Amino acid sequence: MTTHPANEPRSEQYSAKGNSYEVKCFGAGPGGIDENAEAVEWLRAVSQGFHGPEPSKESLEKDLAWLHGEGVRLRAVYSQDPVPPAALSDERPVATYCSWNSSLTLGAQTQIPAWLVSEVTVRPTHARRGILRRMMTADLTEAHEAGLAIAALTASEATIYGRFGFGAGTFNTSVAVAAESGLKLKVPSVGRVEMADNKAVAQLAPQIFEDFHELTPGSLKRTSKWWDYVSGQFDWHTGKTDPEVRTAVHYDENDRADGYVSYKFVRGSGFKGTLEVVDLVSPSAQVRIALWEYLCGLDLVTEVRHPNAQMEDPLMWGMVDMADYEVRKRYERLWLRILDPVAALSARPYRSHRKVTVSLVDSLGFADGLYTIDTTGQQTVVERVGDRPRTDDDAAGKSMPRVELPDGADVAMNIDALGSLYLGAVKASTLYYAGLIKVRDLDALDDLQSLMSTSEHPYCISPF
Repeated sequence: MTTHPANEPRSEQYSAKGNSYEVKCFGAGPGGIDENAEAVEWLRAVSQGFHGPEPSKESLEKDLAWLHGEGVRLRAVYSQDPVPPAALSDERPVATYCSWNSSLTLGAQTQIPAWLVSEVTVRPTHARRGILRRMMTADLTEAHEAGLAIAALTASEATIYGRFGFGAGTFNTSVAVAAESGLKLKVPSVGRVEMADNKAVAQLAPQIFEDFHELTPGSLKRTSKWWDYVSGQFDWHTGKTDPEVRTAVHYDENDRADGYVSYKFVRGSGFKGTLEVVDLVSPSAQVRIALWEYLCGLDLVTEVRHPNAQMEDPLMWGMVDMADYEVRKRYERLWLRILDPVAALSARPYRSHRKVTVSLVDSLGFADGLYTIDTTGQQTVVERVGDRPRTDDDAAGKSMPRVELPDGADVAMNIDALGSLYLGAVKASTLYYAGLIKVRDLDALDDLQSLMSTSEHPYCISPF
C-alpha cells in the first residue's frame, strides 16, 4: 500500500568544504504568517532563488495556505557559520526543496500516485557542496520507502536531474497562431463559446480540469493554488486580482461547460496586439480547437500565443493553412523518476503482447536489477528476476554508470531512459540510436518499442 512519507519536523547537521550546515524538514502549519516563521523564510528564499520579487503579505498567506492544505514537505538548509555584516540572516535558508503526493495519469481513467518535487534552489555562494544531492537523495529514499513508485519534477535547468535518475517524460511546445484573418478550419467547430465571469470560471475550472486529468496520459493533478491564478483572481507578484486576465467558457449542445480558456491582451503599436494564453483546458481536442477559434476571432488580435501547447497538436492539422501555426519552442515539460519498476510498469497499459527482460542501471539503488515485463498472458506480469553484474563504474560510484548488456537480458538502460519511455514520449528506437539503450538484437528492440508505445503523446499542463 502506498503511504504518504511522514512529515514530522526533524533536522540534522553536516559539514562540507569547511562549512557547517543544518538540514531541516518541516511543514507549514495552519496559523498563517504569524505562526510559520520558518516557512515564511523558506518562501522568501524560493522567490530569491528564482529571481522573483520579495513576496507580498497576501502571496505569503496564499502560499502558506496551500502548503498546509496539501501536506507539502519542506526541506531547508541553513548555514551554521558566522554571518558577516549586511549579509542575509542565518534564518534565511541557503537551499530549498519541497515535495508532496499527487497523481499521474497513465491512460484513460488510469492513475498512479506520484511524488512531486519542486522549488529546488541552492544559493550560488553555497554551490558544489553536496547540498542538492543530500536533499534529493534523502527525499527520494523516503518516498521509495513509503511505497511511491514514481517521482516527477519540472526542471528550470535540464542538465541537473539526469544524475538523480530523472528522464524527460513529456514534452510541450510554445506556439503562435496568426489571427488577423481569424482561424479557418477544415471541419466546423463544435458547441459554442461565451465570454465568462472570472469568479465563475474559478469555480468551474477544477471540475473541467479533473475531466481532463482523468482522460489525458501525462496529466498531473493540480494543487488548489492555481485556480485563482488562472482565472485572474490572484496575481502572485502583487497579491491582488489581475485585471488583465479575461476568460471564456465552451458549452456543449446541452449548455454544459466542458472547456475554458483564460488569456491576456498585450497591446502592440496602435490598437492591435497579441493574445497570450494563461490556461486552456478541456478533455476534448475538438473543444480546445473551438476555444482557439474563439481567441483567433477576437477583434484587434494579430496573433495568439500559447506557451503550453501539446506536441502533436490536432489544431495544426485542423487548420486550412497550417503555415499559420508556428512552433517557437519545444521543451521538456515533465521529468519522471522510476522508484519501483515493478509497481510503475505494472500500472501502465500496454497495447501489444511481448516479453522482454530489462537490465536497469540505477546508481541510487532503488530500481537497479533485472526485470521481466510479460504481457503475453491475460494479465501483465512484471517481476524483478535478479541483480545485474557490477561494473567498474559502479565500484567508482559514478552517478550515471556505463550501461552494459548482461547475460539473460534483452535490453539494458540507465533508469533515466525508462523515465523517458514510461509514458511513450519517445520511441525506444530513438534512444537506441542515441546510444542510450543496449539491445541483444533488433528483434529485442522491436519488442521493447512495441511494449512501450502509446496511442497518443502524453500531455501535462500542470505547473508546479
